[in-house]
Amino acid sequence: MYRIALTLLPLLATAAFGPTLTYGQNQSTSTANQGTSTPGQPPKSTENVLATVNGTPIGKADVRFAMKNRSHDREIPPGHIKNVLEVIIQEELISQRAVELGLDANPTYLDKLRRMEAQINAFKRKELSELFWREIGRRVEVSEADANKYFAENAARIGTEVHVWQILRRKEGLIEQVLNDLQHGTSFEEVARKLFPNLPKTAGEPWDLGYLRWKQVPKPWRNVVYDLKKGEVSGVIRGPNNRFWIIKLIDKREPPDITFESVKATVMEILKNAKIEELREKTERDLRAKASIVYATVPVGASEE
Repeated sequence: MYRIALTLLPLLATAAFGPTLTYGQNQSTSTANQGTSTPGQPPKSTENVLATVNGTPIGKADVRFAMKNRSHDREIPPGHIKNVLEVIIQEELISQRAVELGLDANPTYLDKLRRMEAQINAFKRKELSELFWREIGRRVEVSEADANKYFAENAARIGTEVHVWQILRRKEGLIEQVLNDLQHGTSFEEVARKLFPNLPKTAGEPWDLGYLRWKQVPKPWRNVVYDLKKGEVSGVIRGPNNRFWIIKLIDKREPPDITFESVKATVMEILKNAKIEELREKTERDLRAKASIVYATVPVGASEE
């Protein structure tokens, strides 16, 4: 199916367009490997290369990509793989001839190419950023002495469980309305229940979080919840990703099983994450300070013509 005879196509292209077509700037280099190898010579690394076309490598990944929607996860016969490779080689020959004729300056082609390059660039930024931060995290260390010191300074909080109700809203205006209702005498439970109008009578109360251990308390709450008295309601607590809370402390208790050894791993993890976050903020500030960032004169968000 994939073994096709297209040997006349280059000749037909020459006959149709002529050798001096100047639609765009003529190029003699390959579309897939411009400036990376000399025509007629193999690339530097040939481990995964199945063929070269005027110096441009055709690799195993190219064949896998071409067959992705054709195989349906079935085992591919070797002969079929060879046929696909031949099709790719012929397409590469035609694409190289198209570049020689200046067809790579076609506006529609360039627009599609820019969109594809944007996807590749986004992939590279995301993957390399994640690799960078994972490497930073691997290098950050926290000693047991650091953890012991932190435990001693925060023993009261670490050794306390808090029973909390919460109201969470995603817009500041909505949480301000909740606060206004509470300040005008509406009970916390009544305001919370209004947010779940279709809640079955047999269901639990989703605003009741039960008892939370220190490691379960969200970071934005930590400087608020432990200072509340039983039955006291907080003000608006602002968190990341457009999260706004009002919480009510129902109860506190001190389990006897909380010791340094029982929470050491958690304390070390929290300290490590804090170091990573601090290093992340500093790294981002330093990189911006050292970088040359020039914004275009076209406003961000301006529609393309």
